Amino acid sequence: MSNYPLNKNGNIRTADFSILNLLREVSLFPDKIAMFNSLKELGLENYVNVQAAALLLVRRGSVDVELDLKKYKLEAGSLFIVFPEQVVRAMNVSEDFDPICIACSKNMIDELIIRFDDNTRLILKFRENPLQQLDKFKFEQMNASFEFLKRKFDSTETSSCRLQVLKNYLIGLLYECIGLKNNLVAAETVKSRGQVLFSQFIDLVVEHHREQHSVKFYADELGITPKYLSAVAEEQTGKNAKRWIDEHIALDAKVLLRSSSRDIQKVSKILNFPDVSFFGKFFKRLVGVSPKAYRKTTE
Repeated sequence: MSNYPLNKNGNIRTADFSILNLLREVSLFPDKIAMFNSLKELGLENYVNVQAAALLLVRRGSVDVELDLKKYKLEAGSLFIVFPEQVVRAMNVSEDFDPICIACSKNMIDELIIRFDDNTRLILKFRENPLQQLDKFKFEQMNASFEFLKRKFDSTETSSCRLQVLKNYLIGLLYECIGLKNNLVAAETVKSRGQVLFSQFIDLVVEHHREQHSVKFYADELGITPKYLSAVAEEQTGKNAKRWIDEHIALDAKVLLRSSSRDIQKVSKILNFPDVSFFGKFFKRLVGVSPKAYRKTTE
């Protein structure tokens, strides 16, 4: 974080999902999902390390955004996504700026992402290109989907199945976004050597992460040194190669713990850990809770 101008306290403010309680007008499922139409109360004029994900569609006006020090101009028709642990700042907000936003807590993101195949590549696509500029037809379709989800927020407030209803509609909206992103990626032309290497690295991680946990294995497969592979990953995404490997293993572990009746020892074995204790320490370091505690949250 040393590249960021710091605030007067010498650090960057961290904001988790609870920051949305500051908004005067927000549709909220506590600690899970929120929808809102204003950024004014969030204090984004200074750098903020966000601990939630956000999907924003600009309907009118404009704003300049810095995301991990990269600058973006959001205008009418812009679709923009922010992931947890990214650093964001918003500047030069126009008087007529009118966004519609969806935010999800980190736990909610875990629940959603396991519903998608090839989730590592999915995250990577959006992190590489968080901004999409939609044409009039695609914007109107996307805006209608956002508004439909907003109506579901309001109409299901007393329903005992409200969260499941909202999750299912949100997954549908995310699939729309994936479709837009796939079209964008298909239209891309020349990639840099770093982009090509990193894409090949992710392909290998998706294929081999259960058996191979070391950077050396993937570097050898690519014919480069571990140090160079980590430098490429760091340059492309801000995270080194080992972090990408570990996060994908942890994501797979979450899927296995949520979606199967296998005991924790079996999950540990599937992911090629030497013993369940080692797996438990790894999982807690990456996820913040033990495998047993994580599984209890899904029951």
